[in-house]
Amino acid sequence: MASEEAKPAEVEYDEYRQQACAVPLATGDIDEVPKNYFYSARFIGSGFAIAINLLASTGGFAMVAPILTEIDESIGPGSIIWLSLVYTMMLAIGLTLVGQMSDVFGRRYFFIGGTLLGAVGATIASRAQTIPVVIGGEVLVGLSAATGYSYAFVIGELVPMKWRFLANAVIFWGSMPTAGFGSAISTAFVLYTEQGWRWAYYLLIIANVTAAALYSLFYFPPNFHQKHGTDSIMRWVKNYDYIGMFLYLAGLLLFILGLSWGGSIYPWKSAGVIAPIIIGFSCLVALMLYEAKANIPEPLVPIHLFKNRGFVASAIVLSLGASVYYSQAIVWPSMAANVYANGRAMWAGWAGTLVGIGITIGEIIGGTLAKHIGKFKYQLLTLITISTISLGAMTTCTPDTPKTAMGLVFLASTAVGWAESIVLPACNICIEDQNEIGTATGIAGSLRSAISTVASTIYSVVLTARETTTLSTVVPAALSQAGLSTSSIEAYMAGVSAGDTSVELSKISGVTSEIIAIGTRAYQVAYADAYRTIFFTSIAFGGLALVVAMFVPNFDALLTNKVATQLNLSNKEANVTNNEKV
Repeated sequence: MASEEAKPAEVEYDEYRQQACAVPLATGDIDEVPKNYFYSARFIGSGFAIAINLLASTGGFAMVAPILTEIDESIGPGSIIWLSLVYTMMLAIGLTLVGQMSDVFGRRYFFIGGTLLGAVGATIASRAQTIPVVIGGEVLVGLSAATGYSYAFVIGELVPMKWRFLANAVIFWGSMPTAGFGSAISTAFVLYTEQGWRWAYYLLIIANVTAAALYSLFYFPPNFHQKHGTDSIMRWVKNYDYIGMFLYLAGLLLFILGLSWGGSIYPWKSAGVIAPIIIGFSCLVALMLYEAKANIPEPLVPIHLFKNRGFVASAIVLSLGASVYYSQAIVWPSMAANVYANGRAMWAGWAGTLVGIGITIGEIIGGTLAKHIGKFKYQLLTLITISTISLGAMTTCTPDTPKTAMGLVFLASTAVGWAESIVLPACNICIEDQNEIGTATGIAGSLRSAISTVASTIYSVVLTARETTTLSTVVPAALSQAGLSTSSIEAYMAGVSAGDTSVELSKISGVTSEIIAIGTRAYQVAYADAYRTIFFTSIAFGGLALVVAMFVPNFDALLTNKVATQLNLSNKEANVTNNEKV
């Protein structure tokens, strides 16, 4: 036998894949699965673990983003916007790493460790006395979220391919408390508990510890040696794609950091913004060239995935849909509070849940019905059209149309959720090798986070510029027309920015209850005008999603009885004979 050094990398890779496995990665059709498999404690317990892990992961953003102001007022001031930015950045880099590395080394300990990491991060954030410490905790929460958002391949590989949509729908039910009602829950914590915003992190601690316990007790997927036979872990560690990992981490982090710094920490034309964007983008280009040309036994980013039309089109549509979610998850709660709430904080909290509830309900409906409807391309085109028209119609909303605005946002979000329930499973159904299910889904998830960060940056730049214009023109004009002097107008606007109450504002010279009512209305009109620009911008993303959706294939024929892998059952559960099949 030739020495190990003399073997080409592609031969080593082939040998790795051909190693005998105690539990094959591709177990065949459903009739080869033990009769009690889907009713076993390990399968059901794993399902609960995945659902609660997703609940914790969505909560790391959905419960924190709506209360950034309250956190800043409690322990700030500081760069509070970083609290949401670091979450999306860590999620973006974590998804590919969790997917690819767990494909290689086995999933069990990645998911136990990931949920415990989330508990540690939430603990740090919950006891923080300064903004930087909260941000540090949120970094760990964001990394942990990569395990929760890996639900599509973790549950998907355990069921027949034709059940993957339905399996996702079941998991979505588990995430509803935070994904759907996160804004209301965190607002209630702020208003009605002594610990206030810290309870959002206490809830994350509870959820992550529970998920870790369930994974430990029930989640036993194929381990390293069942994937690779008698091969050694150190051999795989030695041949791991470290150069690809470096280029990936450096490129994605620098690119997203540059975008995030622009217009907030540094001017867009400064070196502090331009340099990270250019260097980060260059690293990502170098990553793709390296992965395409180098002989790597297990590449971090397999280039052949990007030659798969179904995977690429589905991943891009997924990313554009997420762009709508992340932008509206921030914009709509703000719009509800500034335009429609009239000081009703809890009402604003409940109204702010519409995006999360709509997305989750859409995912549940789509996961339940999409397979039965079929013709996935045409479903996507219909759903994207509905969401684009609904968000476009938001441009007609005024401070006097709260019900219309709420209905349109909910409809658009539900359509986006339904579309996501199709394209996310498509990213791992359309691939040729189900052994790469984690890698493919992780790459799609990272692309989703990266593109949605770009979109959120665009939304933020547009909204900030428009708010500056409308607030500086509409409000002074209305107050001046009401008879307020220039100096009092300046004092009034400064008081509103500082959060002064009506009683405090009434102490300003010339300010009466009538003036306050006029000023309140002027602010509502100014904000409504600013948000209108955001909804015009969303039309462009919707149009792009429509074009890309035309390239998503109708993959109905791939929804077979094939099961990608099985959990290892306990000795008691495994006593079912091989003749007793589903």
